[in-house]
Amino acid sequence: MTRITFTKLQGSGNDFILIDDRAERYTDAAKAACAQALCQRKFSVGADGVLFLCLSTTDAFDLRMRIFNPDGSEAEMCGNGMRCFAKYVFEHGIVRSKRIKVETLAGLIVPEVEVDDTGFVSSIRVFMGTPVFEKLDEPFFVNAEIGSLRLTALSLGNPHAVVILDSFEGVDVNTVGKAIESHPAFLPQKTNVDFVVRREGRIKELTVRTFERGVGETLACGTGSTASVLTLYKLGLVHKNEPVTVHTWGGDLVVEVKAEGAYLQGPAEEVYEGVVAITFP
Repeated sequence: MTRITFTKLQGSGNDFILIDDRAERYTDAAKAACAQALCQRKFSVGADGVLFLCLSTTDAFDLRMRIFNPDGSEAEMCGNGMRCFAKYVFEHGIVRSKRIKVETLAGLIVPEVEVDDTGFVSSIRVFMGTPVFEKLDEPFFVNAEIGSLRLTALSLGNPHAVVILDSFEGVDVNTVGKAIESHPAFLPQKTNVDFVVRREGRIKELTVRTFERGVGETLACGTGSTASVLTLYKLGLVHKNEPVTVHTWGGDLVVEVKAEGAYLQGPAEEVYEGVVAITFP
């Protein structure tokens, strides 16, 4: 049995367990097993994923973040997780620069922390990069039960499918999200699925619910919120250089599209620290 020290953090209700593995104690198999065991709500700590704080592979980065989902799979990136990660490494003195160069499977991600008068991080702004679109508001057949809907497929380092709705009424996010997540069109890596209800006219706010790959519906998703705003921008419904407020179950995030790509801004909080015992298979 191994005793693991961890920190619980959350960003807009998207909660994570952070484990410092700069000493390289855990193999990839152990990291996956940690996520499967520790993310179980009611039976363990409970979380939407586990963030591992690792040494970077080159001097081009300050640190490396790896994120494992509750099913043991590894994700390329996570916007809310990155904000939590940045808050932790800055407030714990691991990195003192307000611009942190983080290595991820999606490449370089640079969160920028805003610090209040007490020295604590009050907000984090993350450059989310430039999207790669594969489909844009195209008809998509899900299955015989659900039928067809219009869907946008894009990547922000991790894959997203965006579905624009008039209303959430009558939409089973978990059923439809699961069917799209594992649809043959998105295998083998699967996809995150974002359901968007937009306001009429010039869009400065919208509501998003996300079924996260390997997790299920979460209270918020940073990359999902960003993918949703970028989809509406691509459709001409969002203006460049105008911040868009994204309403999620866990709180509001702000996404802004600029010439160089999209930025995500929002809070993160450290909830508690603890020690848990786990037996690796």
